[in-house]
Amino acid sequence: MLDLAFFTAVTLYGLAGALLLAHLAGASLRPVLVVWGTRLLMVAALAHAVHDVTRWATLGGGPFAGIREGLSTLGLLVVGGFLGVHHFQRRIDPVGAFVAPLPLLMLPASREWAGRTDAHLGGALIAAHVGSTLLGTAAFTVASAMAAAYLVQERQVKRKRLGGVFQRLPPLDVLDEIGYRCVAVGLPALTLGIVTGFFVARAASPTRALAAWQQYVGMGAWALFATVLILRLAAGWRGRRAAIGTILGYSCALVVLAGYYARSGAQ
Repeated sequence: MLDLAFFTAVTLYGLAGALLLAHLAGASLRPVLVVWGTRLLMVAALAHAVHDVTRWATLGGGPFAGIREGLSTLGLLVVGGFLGVHHFQRRIDPVGAFVAPLPLLMLPASREWAGRTDAHLGGALIAAHVGSTLLGTAAFTVASAMAAAYLVQERQVKRKRLGGVFQRLPPLDVLDEIGYRCVAVGLPALTLGIVTGFFVARAASPTRALAAWQQYVGMGAWALFATVLILRLAAGWRGRRAAIGTILGYSCALVVLAGYYARSGAQ
């Protein structure tokens, strides 16, 4: 059951991403491509959820028990967040082309190949730290997808190419507003993750050095996202600069996540 759900989810994520990318690239049957791409993304998320629940039930642990479980949870949260936004804003269907590759990478990366398992982490503090960090990262992932689509769309506008991709992607103001709302949701979660991370690092002296640099990079991500929000509210800072700031902040968050993953491989 676990393997079936895994390969079903991976296959459907790949197909969904391919259909949505073909839609953006201007393939024929575009309306059919975007409709079925979004539907396959939904079914892939369902298979992903079945995989995770089966994994927790058979192998123990939970969604925040370790980095591998966390990566799978993050991928599911990203797709769930995008589909949640899509429920209220149908025009963002094509942005799924920027979202689908992420769980397609995260789910296989969470796989325990060769029978290897992570040491499960325990305690409410660890759960709060990992959970809030993943929730914040998922929100920032959706925000970054919107930011990437914004930059592509803006480039089309500047070059006065008002056909093709321009007609398929959502308007700039829609992408900007959704990105802003996602950052506003993710920042409090990341704040909690950083605060609890300090206490986790103090309790884990063998890995304190690695945890320290992760905290600094995490604070850098927090500062970038906070700057995007503050300047938007105080100085009307939006558009291209906000999109670039969002992508830079997300890059820092990914570095922190990569650090956790590297540490799990060294243990």
